[in-house]
Amino acid sequence: MSEATVTEKSTAEQVTAFLSGNEMASLAAAQINFHVMGYYPITPSTEVAEYLDEMKAAGKHGVRLIPGDGEHGAAGICYGATTAGGRVFNATSANGFLFSLEQMPVQSGTRMPMVLNLVCRAVSGPLDIRGDHSDLYSALNLGWIVLCAKDPQATYDFIPIATKVGEHSSVRLPVIVADDGFFTSHQKRRVKHFSESATLQDFVGPFKAEYTSVDPKNPVTFGPYMNDPDMINNKKQLSLAMKASEDVIREVFDEWEKLSGRKYRMLETYRMEDAESAVMILNSAVGTAMDICDRMREEGKKVGVIYPTVLRPFPAEELKKACKNLKSLLVADRADVFGANGGAMTIDAKAALKDDPDNRTLVMSRIYGLGGKDYYDHDAREMFELALEAAETGKVSVLYDYIGAEPGDPEYSLPKGNAYIQPETSSPGVIKVSKDETTGKLIVKGVKQRDLTKMPQRIAAGHGACPGCGIFPNIGTFLKGLKGMW
Repeated sequence: MSEATVTEKSTAEQVTAFLSGNEMASLAAAQINFHVMGYYPITPSTEVAEYLDEMKAAGKHGVRLIPGDGEHGAAGICYGATTAGGRVFNATSANGFLFSLEQMPVQSGTRMPMVLNLVCRAVSGPLDIRGDHSDLYSALNLGWIVLCAKDPQATYDFIPIATKVGEHSSVRLPVIVADDGFFTSHQKRRVKHFSESATLQDFVGPFKAEYTSVDPKNPVTFGPYMNDPDMINNKKQLSLAMKASEDVIREVFDEWEKLSGRKYRMLETYRMEDAESAVMILNSAVGTAMDICDRMREEGKKVGVIYPTVLRPFPAEELKKACKNLKSLLVADRADVFGANGGAMTIDAKAALKDDPDNRTLVMSRIYGLGGKDYYDHDAREMFELALEAAETGKVSVLYDYIGAEPGDPEYSLPKGNAYIQPETSSPGVIKVSKDETTGKLIVKGVKQRDLTKMPQRIAAGHGACPGCGIFPNIGTFLKGLKGMW
């Protein structure tokens, strides 16, 4: 059930609905009506292209969906379409994102804007299809702007915002909109979206390609070979564009507030006015952190929450202001930067605060929620208690650690494996195979379906591998059958 409304703060009609992050991402893309989506399916982002395809069949948009031969090929399709003057969209996750990784700095280095919905998922190995930020943290040094959506509403809002920011004449950079796999992508929430596609299309405006690769009357070269001294100049220009995006992001956030009634800032804060200790956390875990913050406030503890909506460019100045009177800050990362004694957000936060000579905030790092591990109330409380302890004692006892990890049994040893199954004991004798000595062909006899159903402990395994994941939904049935055989 939906309800169309125009709020006091918005200027266009909106519909209240109950949708997931993937549904909201595809809806925003359809309403903007991107020219091209180059894509390849991988959990948990697959639904974005599926929903767009369903809407395309229903005549609700004109996006040309082009499947690649893999995520690397899909990224190539996207890049080629941008050089040809197209407005481009894509969605991917985890190892699929890493498979396309070498295309990413080419896109930013040649200043070709597009929007990528990164539905965050743990990067193998070992194999894990649930959400953390190990793929997101691989994106931070590629020259792409990175926006972080904590819920389905933000996913919808950030896609048109990303489009307008990336295409701005002083920016011209590709943009990632990152939301959490399953926590945001598949969980439905009450949301608002514009009832008319024209609202988003008017907001982002017509796409203006500065140069294209398909105009023979005005030939240009994209991504030519660059040795010194040209490469350093290229990267300097990219750095200037990233810096320019800070003001553009703030401007577009203000425009979006006037249109939708929803306000965003590069760095959001919660109950930080008089906070002495705070937790800095990202995306879907923010809600839990705020709930526990409220409970601890009722207990008289001065705690607050900080969460970025923009990771690139990193909101350093905003963080300095937020931590001006803060005694301690625990930065919670949903991915580790191994060997660096903290996650990527911790490193960025420490660098920003170090540059403020008047700041004395004690900073500690905690890694949590890897592989989709739930972020519970007690995890959030533990983080706040650690920050409060540092504020009270004036020191951090453990600078870097994991929360929620189990140490395991140091005495454990792997059990001896099962014995090799001999062919003579494993064959039921229903099928007989012989070789024709003259032709060399195999002769198979005794294949009777009725006889096969009489086989004791037969295996009933379902097939259906997930593209990009390589897992089998019915693997439990398969393993149960194997267990019965020996």
